[in-house]
Amino acid sequence: MTKCLIKDSTDVLFPAYWEIYDSSFPLNEKRSLEDQLRIFSHPDYVLETWVEGEILTGFIGWWMCDDLRYVEHYAIHPDFRSHGYGSCFLSEWMNESPLPVLLEIEPVVDDVTRRRQSFYHRLGFQDSLIPHQQPPYHKGTPPVPLRLMTYPRQISEPAYQKFRQKQQTDIISYS
Repeated sequence: MTKCLIKDSTDVLFPAYWEIYDSSFPLNEKRSLEDQLRIFSHPDYVLETWVEGEILTGFIGWWMCDDLRYVEHYAIHPDFRSHGYGSCFLSEWMNESPLPVLLEIEPVVDDVTRRRQSFYHRLGFQDSLIPHQQPPYHKGTPPVPLRLMTYPRQISEPAYQKFRQKQQTDIISYS
């Protein structure tokens, strides 16, 4: 398995990444193609992929946010799901830095969302008690109520507020 960075849309892996991204997230939790292309120029944004042979097996789009790393999007190619790739990739990524990790998940309302929460729990993530709404990715749409999860420990309210400010001004301001 090889890890590769995608830095712009000219990368040979970009079409495969975009196909997984576009099919893995609901409209209210993802950018338009135009907005995705714009964020590549932001110095705090990183898009890492894992490739096996010629196949992009998964990716993680994340942001450096002061004292933590924010996982904005994480997905595994449908053919590689439920085979341990997701746990392996995310564990490896989490171990690359001592900084805390923050991510968002949908509220737990069914088997799919329960399995997603359990996946992150098995990796050591904790449910945050801080209420959170993701700012809208598309103008004219409402914020999205999501739950925060953190690793390896809870983050403080001040750390959350710093993240929230960055999310509203840098991360989703490109919409």
